[in-house]
Amino acid sequence: MGKTYMDRRGRLVIPKELREKLDLKPEQGVSIEIRDGEIVLKPVLKVEEFAAELRGCVHGSRIKPGELKEIWGVEHAHHH
Repeated sequence: MGKTYMDRRGRLVIPKELREKLDLKPEQGVSIEIRDGEIVLKPVLKVEEFAAELRGCVHGSRIKPGELKEIWGVEHAHHH
């Protein structure tokens, strides 16, 4: 784990070693939620990565791809 501080505007810097470990890139989306009194940050997958992970997983599903993206918190590049 790393340690960081919040500035006056509420911004945090994720330590370099953690960014590298999670392969976080500049301008990459990160979702944030509160879980059991803790702040949880999760990298948001790029559309290409999301599609690659789903390939072959949803054959015959009644859930539309757009709904899956919403469920998983994936943003399309055209919707920023």
